[in-house]
Amino acid sequence: MLKDIEKLLKPAGLSKSEGKVFLAIVQVGPETVSKIAKKAGQNRTSVYDILRRLLERGLIKQTSRKGIKQYEALEPAAILRKLIEEKEIADEKIALFKRLQPELAAMYGDRFDQPSISFYEGLEGIKNILLDTLETPNVTEIISYASADYLSAGFDRKFLEKYWQKRVALKIPSRGIMPATPAARSLFTDEKNVRELRKVKFIPAEKYSFTNEIDIYGGKVAIISLDKNNLYGVIIKSKSIADTQRNIYELLWNLL
Repeated sequence: MLKDIEKLLKPAGLSKSEGKVFLAIVQVGPETVSKIAKKAGQNRTSVYDILRRLLERGLIKQTSRKGIKQYEALEPAAILRKLIEEKEIADEKIALFKRLQPELAAMYGDRFDQPSISFYEGLEGIKNILLDTLETPNVTEIISYASADYLSAGFDRKFLEKYWQKRVALKIPSRGIMPATPAARSLFTDEKNVRELRKVKFIPAEKYSFTNEIDIYGGKVAIISLDKNNLYGVIIKSKSIADTQRNIYELLWNLL
């Protein structure tokens, strides 16, 4: 049960260590730093910093008993109210940024129209690469070389499902060439492919193995390494490169 609660705390903006300390406070009630640190299995020195952050967010409160500082979690209703307030503030910031985006884009000028290569590292980095396929203007189709096995290793299923739903909502179709592993045939069924605006052509898994994903979209080519121990990728922004890779892809697609 505690692990389930920890998972719920992450979307609320708490890191793993912050979640452990917060749950320790919930369990032991008003307590001293040393006992909270012991319950959370965290270093006492680092717990001081975590407590400060939790206090700033209004998720806990500091009390005093016989001159000794103690920390106590707010009631669930108060925490929920605080999180709703933070969400409302975030929504206001997003709305403001959307209004200012055209002016901000004008200030950048044509700098982002120049060919470029961007490098990304870690899980959040490769997620940003995949999301760029949906955020790049005027994308009419995404074509990919992919591996269902490595895709699942690099991205969690919840993120992928949300990505696919967003792509469908934007009415951007996709095509994929991938090894015909059991995982691929199980994940990308005919019914699911139709529902998610996707066409797939399988190639013999025993002859061809993909450990990377390559996405071609708009004037960009993204290459993602999905090795769990070394997640990284690049986005190449170049119309000529994207067009050449697109033509090579069409050649292979038509031969399969």
